[in-house]
Amino acid sequence: MTACGGITLAAGDGGWTDSPPMVRGFALLFCLLLAACGPDGGSAPFTDSRPPPSLSPRFFPPEGWAWGLVQAGDFPAQRYGVASPPTGVDAHLLILPGYGESAEAWFETVSDFNRRGYTVWVLEGAGQGGSGRFGVRRDNGHIPGTAPDLLAVRAMLRVVIPEDGKPVFLLGSQDGALIALLAGRDLARPGGVVASAPSALASLSPVGEAMGRLGLKGFRQPGDPGWSQAHPYRTGAPGRDRFRNTVQQAWAQANPDLRMGAPSVGRRLAMNEARAQAETALPGITAPVLLISAAEPLNAACRQAVACEIGPGPPGAVGPYSQLEADGPRGAWLAMIDKFVRRHAASGEPAANPLPDHGR
Repeated sequence: MTACGGITLAAGDGGWTDSPPMVRGFALLFCLLLAACGPDGGSAPFTDSRPPPSLSPRFFPPEGWAWGLVQAGDFPAQRYGVASPPTGVDAHLLILPGYGESAEAWFETVSDFNRRGYTVWVLEGAGQGGSGRFGVRRDNGHIPGTAPDLLAVRAMLRVVIPEDGKPVFLLGSQDGALIALLAGRDLARPGGVVASAPSALASLSPVGEAMGRLGLKGFRQPGDPGWSQAHPYRTGAPGRDRFRNTVQQAWAQANPDLRMGAPSVGRRLAMNEARAQAETALPGITAPVLLISAAEPLNAACRQAVACEIGPGPPGAVGPYSQLEADGPRGAWLAMIDKFVRRHAASGEPAANPLPDHGR
């Protein structure tokens, strides 16, 4: 059964699968037109946000937080933010959030890492958060492939993050962790990669797969939701801290430009391809890598790598959003990353791979 715009296309006798191909084609086209309807959120990047009312101080922007935009090639600009510790800097952390998360959802974690002596940068993914869009529906996170994200990470490493002698560590979450691993194979500066709960987006339905073959990758597959005030879109189970779990939705309610629903067919395809590429690339990454809560295919690839560690999931965690878990598992997650970064920051050994040009 396929739901689309309030219309249900049912399989079975006289239903979706038994209908003539022309009927199914018109039905699918109608669904896509419905999916394209709705408010035009605009494609321009969004460089500031208004704090939600009654927000707890622990979720406020970190002290000294500043926004910026980075643009690679002719792709839409991506939004990033940065905050530094009040004292000396031990290392730079470049955070790549998972799908649907804006930098605002990471403010508490940024502040925690600042207190540990790290300058923290958060680069929002292409086509989501405050970054520019590839289509008119702002809550539809579409990308044509992984090239925009990889080029933006490269630009952050080469142009934005200063060459101050401090190492740079990529910290990716969920599908952002896949981008971190793919970017890590090209990391020429001293540092490393932390991939937290690396995972692709959910697989496509048969209709979604057909849309991909028909070149309709910029649309959501029928049945995938847009942004909802009542039911936020998530790519995994929420953690046990109900206050942290509401942070992203609170910022989205106060700032319509940050609202994200389900991803497009194209993004799902790109992230599934990224997962396969990460499994292939991981054994060749010479920079230190830490996998946290990874599935076995990536863990197996990690065992073949030069300097890859497998970290267990934080005890008591129930989902992939470790930064939004209760204090116990979240604290264990923070400590695991801090220990890894400090150990390899002290060695100061650069990675061996040069940064190549990534085409579209």
